[in-house]
Amino acid sequence: MSRPSTGLLIAAGQERRVPLRGRISKPIASCCIARLLVLATEDPQLPIVTYIDSPAGSVSEALTVISTMNGIHCPVVTFCYGQAIGPAAVIAAHGMKGFRIGAPNSRFSFKGITAPAKGQDLIEFESALVILGDILAGDVKRSKQQVLKWFKEGAQFTAQEAIANGLIDSISNQPLFPKAA
Repeated sequence: MSRPSTGLLIAAGQERRVPLRGRISKPIASCCIARLLVLATEDPQLPIVTYIDSPAGSVSEALTVISTMNGIHCPVVTFCYGQAIGPAAVIAAHGMKGFRIGAPNSRFSFKGITAPAKGQDLIEFESALVILGDILAGDVKRSKQQVLKWFKEGAQFTAQEAIANGLIDSISNQPLFPKAA
């Protein structure tokens, strides 16, 4: 006799993963958001890990992912195992404090973050960039002017430099998880 499906996205005891791989576009952001919401609904106490390897993408789509991270009750840890460029670096820095991890060879960059996407309204882009700067300044405990300077200059960081600048908390070959309550 077969058991009825619980409809759960993962089996009990497995890691709750949300991949953020590739350029952040509307489809990538939508998949990430949907997975965050489903996992948060399945168990609002268990942590979710966002695996990041992204060569930049849309600032406004990144803001929708960050908004979802803020709106769910689960702890969201971030693990950058490759590159986190532009808005992806902001998402990496927005994970749960103490659990923002970079792999030893990961790299973080704000190169290209000051250019609007093809066909994007300039005023909308500039507004989104200001909001993204505010979020990052709060997450890394730096002034907004410093963060906007990183954006303007296309600052690039190794994993060690990312720790020194508050983008991540530690370096590891795998994500770290908070203890369950």
